[in-house]
Amino acid sequence: MTQPDQSAPPLLSRPVAARVPAVSVARVRTLALRVAACLALCCGLAALPMPTGMPRAGILPAVAQADMTVGQTVYVPVYSSVVYGNRGRTLNITTMLSVRNTDQRIPITLMEVRYVDENGKTVRTYLTEPRQLPPLGSAQFVVEESDTLGGAGPAFIVVWRAAAQVSQPLAQGVMIGTVSSQGISFITEGKVVGNAR
Repeated sequence: MTQPDQSAPPLLSRPVAARVPAVSVARVRTLALRVAACLALCCGLAALPMPTGMPRAGILPAVAQADMTVGQTVYVPVYSSVVYGNRGRTLNITTMLSVRNTDQRIPITLMEVRYVDENGKTVRTYLTEPRQLPPLGSAQFVVEESDTLGGAGPAFIVVWRAAAQVSQPLAQGVMIGTVSSQGISFITEGKVVGNAR
């Protein structure tokens, strides 16, 4: 009968390191810190330790901060008159600014709505205090057909803010006029020119 090899230690008595692949302590620590960082960013647990080089909770990289939409200044070109016919005749038209909150959850606040003339001078200010637009709400501001103070190339300046990131509001100029039995209508789109002041 074959005798067991007394020189080899029993399997269960061998060190754990001999049965489990060696994992560096530094690698385990780095992995743990990365998991903690993910928890901190996702759950707001700013007290958890974070590895060097990763952003703290609440402090976003510059690119992410630039993507946050919490307020803008919008330039909306409009027209108070158009030239028609072969003789260069001018038709005065009614101008309307339409501002729409496209976000379904968060209201936005109109801080300023100004009508400026072709030289950039403010002709009229429409708000005496901030005006809130509810989710999917809208507001309209009208320049009458007989109002020619804006000249040939007036514009609206709209400044809005929100308490959190929202979808981009829509600001449009709507022009409507008639001559004889013919009608004319067209729209213009606003252009973001800066952050809310």
